[in-house]
Amino acid sequence: MEIQVGVAKVGKYAVRDSGDSVEVVERPNGGLSVIIVDGQGHGKSAKRISHQIATKAASLISDGTRDGVVMRSISDFLYALRGGSVSATVTILTADLAANSLIISRNSNTPVVINHQDGSSCISSGVNPIGVHRINRPSVSQWPLYPDTTVIGFTDGVIHAGRGYNKKGFSLDYVTDLLAVETPEPQWLANLLLEHAIGLSQGRPEDDMAVAVLGIRDVDNLLGKRSISIRYPF
Repeated sequence: MEIQVGVAKVGKYAVRDSGDSVEVVERPNGGLSVIIVDGQGHGKSAKRISHQIATKAASLISDGTRDGVVMRSISDFLYALRGGSVSATVTILTADLAANSLIISRNSNTPVVINHQDGSSCISSGVNPIGVHRINRPSVSQWPLYPDTTVIGFTDGVIHAGRGYNKKGFSLDYVTDLLAVETPEPQWLANLLLEHAIGLSQGRPEDDMAVAVLGIRDVDNLLGKRSISIRYPF
């Protein structure tokens, strides 16, 4: 099998710096984690906060720290850094080969959509953001690691896209309908969902937007070749 990751993001219209950060980190005992952080506000300050949190989480994961502990640690980190005056939402999507598990960790009110062998589902329960409360607990869910699984995480700019123009705005039914038809390539799906959200916003995103897709695919790769592709406009 093979783990595939696709990420697509865009900043708020006419604001150069995005407050959404996404990091992908290899786990020391096998697997990958995708860290999605939405910093409070917009622009340089939000970007600085989200980047600090994402890199802190990536460092802890690469040291072998479990995801639930990572979430608590970065909440303590932000609380200590800003005295409880700044918040951020965080979602971590993990394919853990050592535990043969798919793990979803959230301190966020944005949903995660999962297309699994057992059927599609949506984790949408609201969980407190990090950084505001001294004691903060994440939501952590776990599934077996099956092929043809797709997991999609968003920041709230995607979920709220189009609400000022369209009464329905972004619909999770659109996502589940896509997953019901086929098992798409993660980068294609991330690009498609971001473009859909931008279109709902009339081409002018009202908030920073990020989409991350983690897929488990039944692919023969006997040599274990790995690749990564990045596009960074400036």
